[in-house]
Amino acid sequence: MAISRRDVLRLCGVSALAGVGTGGVADRYSRAATSAPVPPDKADYTLRIATGRVELAPGTVVSTTTYNGQFPGPLLRFTEGRPVVVDVHNDTATPELLHWHGQRVPADVDGAVEEGTPYIPAHGMRRLAFTPGPAGFRFYHTHVAALGA
Repeated sequence: MAISRRDVLRLCGVSALAGVGTGGVADRYSRAATSAPVPPDKADYTLRIATGRVELAPGTVVSTTTYNGQFPGPLLRFTEGRPVVVDVHNDTATPELLHWHGQRVPADVDGAVEEGTPYIPAHGMRRLAFTPGPAGFRFYHTHVAALGA
């Protein structure tokens, strides 16, 4: 049985409506999507965005975005509902965005330009503070579109 993109969107819409105003999943995570206060002390994690070369297969090396000198970046362990602070340094000559895939976080730290997240300036730093949720295995990645010829 084939499922169309339209069927998936319809199901997502019905699922979202089912949780609105009932104390369901949608309410739980919309309340959790608030910026945490930014403490002046040390961050929980520090990430350094750079470019580097990664060997995908023997003899196949590509240039890509790295985090703390590796790709994929290091594992960050968050606890749902416990505020976290991440210092993100951009060691590249290009403004960057860091997107927290699958996290319900406020737009200012979501890492997507379409959500209005401010860029991490070239050779600059941003401190991100948020309350993670929902729990699960998630990943982070850049949301900067490749500029091609």
